[in-house]
Amino acid sequence: MDEGLIHRIHKRETKKDLGTKIVGRKICSYDLVTSTNDLAHFFAQHHEPEGLVVFAKGQTHGRGRLGNAWVSPEGKGLYFSFILRPKLSLSKASRVTLMTALAVRRSLSDIHIEDVSIKWPNDVLVKNKKICGILTELNVSGKKINYVVIGVGLNVLSEAHELPKEATSLKCISSREFDIADLAHIILKRIDEYYHRMLEDDFTTMIDEIKEFSKLVLGGRVRVSWEDKEVEGYAVDFDEDGNLVIRRDNGFLEKISSGHLVLLIQKG
Repeated sequence: MDEGLIHRIHKRETKKDLGTKIVGRKICSYDLVTSTNDLAHFFAQHHEPEGLVVFAKGQTHGRGRLGNAWVSPEGKGLYFSFILRPKLSLSKASRVTLMTALAVRRSLSDIHIEDVSIKWPNDVLVKNKKICGILTELNVSGKKINYVVIGVGLNVLSEAHELPKEATSLKCISSREFDIADLAHIILKRIDEYYHRMLEDDFTTMIDEIKEFSKLVLGGRVRVSWEDKEVEGYAVDFDEDGNLVIRRDNGFLEKISSGHLVLLIQKG
């Protein structure tokens, strides 16, 4: 293993699979790492199989999208990354993030958490506050996807004062006790289920679910920025690959695969 990683990783344990078809058939669990995404990239580049999951109790340099940090206090959240090697074109890569968001949303519903929604492209909200973030990173050659690393961070036991004002945790919204290991099993099984559905070309049905749980965004006026570009208009739909369709003020419909979304005016 890379020397830099060796010195920043504590206590590895390899676990047997959960009985899933792909995701979770091999699990590596750590006490403290720099970033589970960094480790997953390392393993993917060294030919570890699709479905490998890297867990950590804490991260010293957890990453969010667009260069943001993901605060990952040890023992307070669920932090993991997994490797996929889907045979998808680059134009369909956004499906992977939305598939993961749907699986997390469904898992929270499974444990009777209410008012769960998806904020395109990569956040899961409870009562309109962020509880989970998803970071998808691609390794490509030309137009071919070699592998995908998907990182998931779920706030579980954090107190309100430990979180940004726009975020929440399972502890903040419920008086119940939550076991992080049990949550991990529930979520991994749902991710495996949704990934299998995606591979079986069931994404049309999944798009219907995305629309159902994206009511905070759909119909609202939004601004989406990426790189040096920015688009503003009304979010009107998702296309067959999960791209957000925005109607600009000139009437032009623009499809956007990813970016930073700000909700300017919520649907009335």
